[in-house]
Amino acid sequence: MGSKEQIKITKLKMASFLLSALTITLSSLLASCDVDVPVSNHWSGGFQGNACIAITEKLTHWTMHLRFDQPIVNLEVWTADIANTSADKTEYVLTNKAWNGVEQVGDTVCQDFLGHGTGDIIPKITASIEEISGGGTFTVGPTQPQVVTTQGSTVTYAPGESTPVPVTQAPGLSTSVPVTQTPVDVPTGDGYPGTLSVKQDWGQRFEGEIDFLVKENIEGWMANITFSKPVTKMDIFIGDTFAHSQDGLNWIVVNKQDRPFYKPGDTIDMRFFGNYNGDTGAPTASAVLYNLGVDKNWTVTSPPNAAGSKYNYDELLMKSILFYEAQRSGKLPANNRIPWRGDSALGDKGANGEDLTGGWYDAGDHVKFNYPMAYTSVILSWGLMEFKDAYEAAGQLQWVKDSIRWPLEYLIKCHVSENELYIQVGDGARDHSYWGRPEEMTMPRPAYKIDASTPGCDVAMETAAAFAAGAMVFNETDSVFANNLLAHAKTLWQFALDHRGKYSDSVPAAKAFYPSFNYTDEMCWGSMWLYKATGDDKYLTEAKKWFDPAADWAMSWDDKVVANQLLLFEATGEDVYKQAVIGTFTDWFPGGSITYTPKGLAWRLQWAPLRYSSNMAMMALLAAKEGIHTEEYRHWAMCQIHYALGDTGFSYVVGFGDSFPHMAHHRGASCPNPPAPCGPQIMSSNEPNVHILYGALVGGPDKGDMYKDERSNYVMNEVACDYNSGFQTAVAGLRSLLIAGEHPEQTGHATCPYTSA
Repeated sequence: MGSKEQIKITKLKMASFLLSALTITLSSLLASCDVDVPVSNHWSGGFQGNACIAITEKLTHWTMHLRFDQPIVNLEVWTADIANTSADKTEYVLTNKAWNGVEQVGDTVCQDFLGHGTGDIIPKITASIEEISGGGTFTVGPTQPQVVTTQGSTVTYAPGESTPVPVTQAPGLSTSVPVTQTPVDVPTGDGYPGTLSVKQDWGQRFEGEIDFLVKENIEGWMANITFSKPVTKMDIFIGDTFAHSQDGLNWIVVNKQDRPFYKPGDTIDMRFFGNYNGDTGAPTASAVLYNLGVDKNWTVTSPPNAAGSKYNYDELLMKSILFYEAQRSGKLPANNRIPWRGDSALGDKGANGEDLTGGWYDAGDHVKFNYPMAYTSVILSWGLMEFKDAYEAAGQLQWVKDSIRWPLEYLIKCHVSENELYIQVGDGARDHSYWGRPEEMTMPRPAYKIDASTPGCDVAMETAAAFAAGAMVFNETDSVFANNLLAHAKTLWQFALDHRGKYSDSVPAAKAFYPSFNYTDEMCWGSMWLYKATGDDKYLTEAKKWFDPAADWAMSWDDKVVANQLLLFEATGEDVYKQAVIGTFTDWFPGGSITYTPKGLAWRLQWAPLRYSSNMAMMALLAAKEGIHTEEYRHWAMCQIHYALGDTGFSYVVGFGDSFPHMAHHRGASCPNPPAPCGPQIMSSNEPNVHILYGALVGGPDKGDMYKDERSNYVMNEVACDYNSGFQTAVAGLRSLLIAGEHPEQTGHATCPYTSA
């Protein structure tokens, strides 16, 4: 192939990521003409744009000017730094990151950005670019260190650190993807060796091939190539250049998005064209290819089964908490235990720029749905208060408190004023069309709220319940935090009382994902938790108004009927509430309306039957603690949880037991280690997730006990924060029974499947 073929390859490569972005040509090296920038998306309080400028003369350090026809409250960019803003906020000046300052002729500088203003605005935008004179030392941009190894030396890019630029992002790639905030470490040690074979040499340009014989399943790869002389450009058929040393001797290559998978015995043929200077012949090279589809340096040590029970509840509590840590959004703490997770969604904001970072991603996606998040927080708090001895015995007390505190701090941020509560961050439709790491999201993340004119007393009461329960958890150890939680709880309770309405009617964006059936149970639920936290009878009086005596369909994020029945009985001791609880479990036990699988699972619904059975097992244990059919309820609850843990020969908890799901429907866990790309080809493959999503409870089987471990089967293989809450609490309840000597295994009631007494 000659230069014409090279040009063809370059054009095809650029077309794959430019899409419909506007491209202009520089009129001079020092300054470009202004170009109109399209607004690709807009919503109330924000908009998205993309400015792309084709480079005709080499740049070493550049500045891009974005000009708006109206003030922009703030701007978010990911592959540049905001160096200056005009006083009237109509112009933002961006400068290159440390890794993308050098741009060659034929490259394109693209900046995707989110702007925030007032109302649904569509500003007119223009952009220009210019070269910066001087240079040499620049501030590094990533918010977490990015580590790149070059010729055996390690260079760490630290947040805000002024450091010389030792590695240059490869030409043509610097704007195709944002910088990952997950630390990138070029592996060392064992890999697959390869040697360059030069196929053709035209003088200053050559065709080469490096072959790697693989011996394991590969789901994403990186090659570290060392040349004998400087190479100035590489065009690779099956990979992309990720970075190279300034002297051109060391190049890092990662697989193209559609070339991640290889099997033992396959040969990876890395064929490429390279440019070099001089006329003494093409270089020689050695290379090592590394598998980025394995977690070689991360192991989770399970605690011993101190209680000697059939299943190790201590291990389950530890791993369930790890699952919640894997779901964290925002700036991760210093004690983050999930090495494949990094800071993400640091730009989450409200319509007026309110900080909405933090919280949990809901499931295998990256939306923050506050309705189920608040519910999950209540359930975990409830479980900790009722079964604290279990967490202490398992050595998990501080970890579970940290787990509960994480969403509560976020939910406080969402309560921005007395009658104003943000209830969702992220567009479900756009989010679900993206299969990738949360650290690399670039889609808009609008925030949705309720207020006096668009009410949502259900989600307001749910959040008030979360605050009240949290206040009880932290009252002894952090009174300042507890008092703040309780103050927010009281305000939200009054807001919900004064402004009735289903939140999913006010916020259509939530309706397709977490619609509210009604708000009567939340009105009772929130009032009962305020009563438990304060002892004020006005809350109990209000709760009684919303009491529902009917047999509960199932405990869940949208249904707390049986929980209300039990809380009212606990508070009053009145038989009417006790009989309501009994009525619910009569309907749930064999002989009632619930379908049972042949192997004994109480199967409420095809979508996540294990969620419902675990939630009801939790409620049965709590009812038993109140003296309601104690032995029977504990026996049934144990059998439901043990079904999930392996009584059928299969554990439905990821990373627990010998046989468990390996393809949970979860984006972050499925993606290879960065910088290997992720994408829909990962979701649709039959390869196991790269990362073990320890502790996650999957949806579960059909009513015939049939289950398929397929990532694309999100009905059976979905995971979610609310799934694990009732499950974890039930496990804690069983562990607490072991401590008291009252576990069914200790009282002669351990036979499963359960049959009615």
